[in-house]
Amino acid sequence: MRYLNKIIFLNSADKSLPYAEVNLDGNTHFIGTQGVGKSTLLRAILFFYNANKQKLGIPREKKTFDEYYFPYPNSYIVYEVKTEIGAFCVLALKSQGRVIFRFFDSEYKQSYFIDNDGNVFETWDKIRDNLGRVNSTKKIDSYEDYRNILYGNNKGLSNEFRKYALLESRQYQNIPSTITNVFLNTKLDAEFVKETIIKSLNEDEIKIDLETYKSHLRDFETELNDIQIWANKNRSGESIVEKQAENVSKFYSALKYLEKNKEELATQLGWALNVIKEKQPITQELLKIEELKKKNMSLQKQEHIDAFHSDQMNQIMQQFLYLHNLIVKKHLR
Repeated sequence: MRYLNKIIFLNSADKSLPYAEVNLDGNTHFIGTQGVGKSTLLRAILFFYNANKQKLGIPREKKTFDEYYFPYPNSYIVYEVKTEIGAFCVLALKSQGRVIFRFFDSEYKQSYFIDNDGNVFETWDKIRDNLGRVNSTKKIDSYEDYRNILYGNNKGLSNEFRKYALLESRQYQNIPSTITNVFLNTKLDAEFVKETIIKSLNEDEIKIDLETYKSHLRDFETELNDIQIWANKNRSGESIVEKQAENVSKFYSALKYLEKNKEELATQLGWALNVIKEKQPITQELLKIEELKKKNMSLQKQEHIDAFHSDQMNQIMQQFLYLHNLIVKKHLR
């Protein structure tokens, strides 16, 4: 099932929405006082389905769709569509004074449209550069072509557009009309809805395009051989491939266990490092204090040694003078 999953406004809605992202991936209820943007959002969603500016319920006295939703050269509306295998986006932007569409094969990412400083890219060329290897289409400036792509009427269109269809119907015209009536709450009688369903199912001719299924069947034989190899058994009745798979599973479990232990050890090491970093200034301060104490003690010890040495020298000198005087007196006698 394919459905509109998200809508993103960039520099849109009469300059009042620098950025807004709204999820639409379920039952959504809009509620709020007048002027909070309910109609702004609903009309933008409706434009995705009908691509008809005259049928959006905009009063004549108000600004046109282009003026209101695309006031700047870098005003964009991005529609993200979920599919069975992933997602793609529809980009609505203004080119040469007219709103056009481009499709690209990726879910929405801010980095595609906004630089590191938070500024929206000015041109499509810069956006395309940021898409990198993501495939994008040429511009679709015909709203009829856009509706044909969206509803799967691929007659006359390039094959690159087929993957962007919400459904496949050549007589889809009443579908966007019905969606418009639902959004605008007009012409919802049972006959109209019944006629819409009948006309949508009543195809003139139904063709199965085998190109669509080639990708699914391309590796069928390889996958079938893989299944057969799994079922093969040796003489002992054992499946060698199954044993190998069990060993791979065991090794993988052991590897995941080791990776988990590694993450836990890394967390512990990181915690220990943070504790050390927190304690480092205190430890360095204590080290300075201890070094200062050591220096002071060394100075005191040196002073003590010098004083002791001085006393010893004085005592020796006194003894020397005493002996000298005795010798002199004895010699004079």
